[in-house]
Amino acid sequence: MSLRALGYLGANAVDLKEWKDYACDVFGAQVIDEGPDQLKLRLDDKHHRMTIYKADAPGPRYFGWDAGSRAGLANIVEHLKRRGCDLAEGTAQESDDRQVMGLVKVNDPSGNALEIFYGQRSGYPFQPARPMAGFRIGDMGLGHVVFMTTVLDEMLEFYGELGLRMSDYIIMRAFGDAKAHFLHCNPRHHSVALVPGPYNVFHHLMLEVNGLDDVGTAYDLINARKINVTQTLGKHTNDHMISFYSQTPSGFELEYGCNGRTIDDEDAWNIVEYDAVSYWGHIGPANPAH
Repeated sequence: MSLRALGYLGANAVDLKEWKDYACDVFGAQVIDEGPDQLKLRLDDKHHRMTIYKADAPGPRYFGWDAGSRAGLANIVEHLKRRGCDLAEGTAQESDDRQVMGLVKVNDPSGNALEIFYGQRSGYPFQPARPMAGFRIGDMGLGHVVFMTTVLDEMLEFYGELGLRMSDYIIMRAFGDAKAHFLHCNPRHHSVALVPGPYNVFHHLMLEVNGLDDVGTAYDLINARKINVTQTLGKHTNDHMISFYSQTPSGFELEYGCNGRTIDDEDAWNIVEYDAVSYWGHIGPANPAH
């Protein structure tokens, strides 16, 4: 039993047009549906991967995890019930909104709203809003998410029981030598990272593209539009991602990068601990310049 991948994300925003300009003009996402109350964004052949809802306050709304099949979802539900988790079956309207065949809702120990689903629908081929080589998604899923948590041990147990395995660790010098834990459920180096801290906070979503030129182009566009760059262009030590971070209109950060390392052979993979976040760059609050 294991989650297969991060499948989709929902977020709240005060200004949907701001999100549309940010996601499409800068990063190349395709608008597949928009109205006064929500914006749906396509990044590959799935109907959509992101839904932005108009709301009074910005922030994350839900994180969709692919169980792989109806039987896979049923197995996970039984497991979560044995854990004593409070589950709610998604309504037909919610499944239709997410374009999946079925889903179950549960909160992780930090209170993040998860939706475990199966049967994510495919649509027409992805057509980027600006010229680009496309997103690296496929079976590895949307990307990765990073949470700060006050209950690290409970979070590690929860995601571990859902089949995520440890990839490696990084000592976060900017946060009092806190140890960040990176976990994977498919060849992507990590689909979840957990950092102990004083708050339960969603830090960032990572989107990976197929080429360095797309990262550089987006970096130029971000700076030209004076959008807040929260970490400069750099290369991470553990997953080798060449990326930068910016603040989304929903308040959390978006990492946009390429050339991420994959775990193709579990038996040959060595779990190690890194003493630096990046080989170079990524200057920002999480990695101050020395």
